[in-house]
Amino acid sequence: MIEELIRTEIRSFIPYNANQQPYKIKLDANESPFNLPSAARKKLAEYVLEDPRLNMYPDTDSIQLREALGSYWNVDKENIIVGTGSDQLIQIIANVFVEKGDKVLYPAPSFGMYKDSCIVAGGKAVDYILDQSNNFSYCADKIIQAYEREKPKIIYICSPNNPTGNLMPQDEIIKVVKACTKSIVVVDEAYADFSDTTVTPYIKEYENLLILRTFSKAFGLAGIRCGYSIASEKLTRAVNLARPPYNISSLSQYAAALVLSNIDEIKTNIKYLVEERERVSLKLAEIDGIKVYASAANFILVKIQNSKDVYTKLCERGIFIRAFGSSPLLSDCMRITIGTHEQNSVLLDELCTICYNK
Repeated sequence: MIEELIRTEIRSFIPYNANQQPYKIKLDANESPFNLPSAARKKLAEYVLEDPRLNMYPDTDSIQLREALGSYWNVDKENIIVGTGSDQLIQIIANVFVEKGDKVLYPAPSFGMYKDSCIVAGGKAVDYILDQSNNFSYCADKIIQAYEREKPKIIYICSPNNPTGNLMPQDEIIKVVKACTKSIVVVDEAYADFSDTTVTPYIKEYENLLILRTFSKAFGLAGIRCGYSIASEKLTRAVNLARPPYNISSLSQYAAALVLSNIDEIKTNIKYLVEERERVSLKLAEIDGIKVYASAANFILVKIQNSKDVYTKLCERGIFIRAFGSSPLLSDCMRITIGTHEQNSVLLDELCTICYNK
């Protein structure tokens, strides 16, 4: 009986199921291998010991964190909304703008929340396929053609894209923003810290542009679930209409602001991971049977012969990476998060052993 009460369009949804088995090396979720900087951990401990007033609701507007972010990005706090991860903001955006039957354009392959949030809001999700023959590249003209044909409320661009790792050039993104004036253009920059790119300065010029950022990747705070959007004040006020009250805990707000004050250590960690990404990419390319896609993120997408067998053998060794199974656009593909030098070296050694002893 319960199944009959579920909305028809979401009956086929599969709840997200993270691999929770014991592991030796975990490189499957694009997390940072680096913890909160030690100075920030000490201040967080002091904050908890003094009196975080956890018996009281948190600041529903996250004012101190938004002010810190505004200073970091050289924008006003009124340009920023904080969410429980950028996932929550994606759903909020859909709740605000998508009515029954409205369309949302999203890249494929990419982050599944773009499609799912649209469906949950009652809309129709329409994908535009990235060019697999050219490192899954974006094409502004293709997106604009889809915009003119489909007339979507929202257009998603993920740059660097997850799980393919490729960037959409800044001028190409702005070309879409300028041409698609009757749509909200959401640029998901969750991994942009690893390529030192952003279109954030353009929010002052284009009121239909919204950028998503997160503390979960480069800042090493996946555990606090904190993301944010940057947009014009007019667009920010609109998105804020559907933001739940008290959506960010006091501890998360404090920890996120702390890490911004330790930005030099974060930048050092980013440089380390970028250098490791390049080293691992070169080493992977030397292994027979592995195709390596260029990446501007903290992960690498690879195509491996007999990928199911390789994935199983890695799991048996306690090494987790992300497999995409028989997904049509990602057949035999796996995504490898960049970890520490030691973790990456173990993975490379095991892959060599597995691939040469099939």
